[in-house]
Amino acid sequence: MTRPLTVGLDGSPESLAAAGWAAREALLRDRPLRLVHASVLRTPTLASGTGPEAPMPPDGVRREYARALLDRTRARLAGRHPSLRIDTGELPGQPVTALVEAGEEAELLVLGSRGLGRLAGFLLGSVSLAVLARSELPVVLVRSGDAEEKQPPANPATEGSPATGGSLAAGRRDVVLGLDLSKPGDALIAFAFEAASRRAAVLRVVHGWTLPRSDRGDILPEPRDGTAARVPRALSEVLGPWQEKFP
Repeated sequence: MTRPLTVGLDGSPESLAAAGWAAREALLRDRPLRLVHASVLRTPTLASGTGPEAPMPPDGVRREYARALLDRTRARLAGRHPSLRIDTGELPGQPVTALVEAGEEAELLVLGSRGLGRLAGFLLGSVSLAVLARSELPVVLVRSGDAEEKQPPANPATEGSPATGGSLAAGRRDVVLGLDLSKPGDALIAFAFEAASRRAAVLRVVHGWTLPRSDRGDILPEPRDGTAARVPRALSEVLGPWQEKFP
């Protein structure tokens, strides 16, 4: 069974950007794309001591919105990537649980994230954060922006082919792997090397450590325990086999 790349949609610009990224990634991996929308249906329960729950749209309206969102996104992606296999699905139940379960059946789960800026970190919504905490499989966060519009439609038959003058590396950013040498994790390293290889991109490996302090509390310019010399050797030992596998 071929696992798809699954995207969680909620109609936000971030989730639509995630769908665009996932579509291109699915073509690179030669995998189908699955678009899903998770929605909690109304129940007649009461919040203890507070009266009825806050008003929610009728279930029929919510289903209609979900179907329209999925159909509209599918049509847009199919028009941009005609060869891409696209499936859709509505997921009942709590969004976090539904998305985690959907991710268990996927090769990759892709979600949108509201970025603070080009150089800032991710501003996560409660759903994205909870899914990240619970998922045991890879999850990719995509921020909204103009990157998709600058990308040409992905075409595995020609993109990156010398015969056509294509270049996977053109316009693509480096893949960055943050590596903890105390527990490097083969799955994480494999993911990074494979991502860089598919894109013909540069793989940058980053490792950091905390500088020691002197007895007066000043940060020493260089560790006295040999860390600066030991780290490059450790990185070479961990990454050596992977560099042979991905020359």
